[in-house]
Amino acid sequence: MKGKQGRKRYEVLLSEQAERSKEKLPPAIQKAIEDKLEWLAENVHAIRHERLKGLPYFSLHLGQYRIAYQIDHSQGQIHVCDLGKHDEVYRRLARLS
Repeated sequence: MKGKQGRKRYEVLLSEQAERSKEKLPPAIQKAIEDKLEWLAENVHAIRHERLKGLPYFSLHLGQYRIAYQIDHSQGQIHVCDLGKHDEVYRRLARLS
């Protein structure tokens, strides 16, 4: 499927951690995150990605929530590593590094 700029829409893949974190959130927040990831998949080339300091991930903001992800341009994929309230996500990611 092509995005608005005629480029291929990226596939979004959630890690086990991201899936677990998402399931714990209220349904309205889950839907908002799904919508934001859909938007990211369609606009991956049109936006400036914010890299997390000292980590190999980018961060997408949704109010008080953060979506930590990596992009694989060669495969056309966005790998969501974790998501949730910003302090929780940053704390979990810091433990991984």
